[in-house]
Amino acid sequence: MGKVDDIARKILIWSYERGSLQYDIICALILAFIFFVPPSCFVKKEVPQKASRETVPEASPGETKP
Repeated sequence: MGKVDDIARKILIWSYERGSLQYDIICALILAFIFFVPPSCFVKKEVPQKASRETVPEASPGETKP
């Protein structure tokens, strides 16, 4: 796990030198994310709300509401 931790730390801190292979790969991944992820992934979707337990009963046919 030590090697994985070192790689993750270097990526998060961005400690690769400009022009190195690792730097170019990280930049390519960022650009791919920007250009290939559809904008619909970032649109907030409405969550359907549950009906309240206290619903008003509807009148039957021929019955009037008070």
